[in-house]
Amino acid sequence: METSGSITPLRRKRRKRLELYLLNDDYNAMNYVIDVLSTHLPMCNELQAEQIAMITNNTGQCKIYSGFPPNIYQLYAYIQKAGLDVQLREYKPKRK
Repeated sequence: METSGSITPLRRKRRKRLELYLLNDDYNAMNYVIDVLSTHLPMCNELQAEQIAMITNNTGQCKIYSGFPPNIYQLYAYIQKAGLDVQLREYKPKRK
């Protein structure tokens, strides 16, 4: 019994986790940033949005969400369309 091709198990393609960062800018008011974040970020209330805005203002950037495509792309588009500076980066786990 001969086979015409090699039999290899199918490998599943692993989805890449992405991180969404909010970047500091000088043209959006703090209240507007808080409103946008509390509206669009899942499970983010006004207090958390205020803390994110303060961290971003003090350090220049803050990680606001981590997830998988296509959800993170949709969130990225909403926040960017609202006029905030955001950036997508690949997830890099911390090694001990």
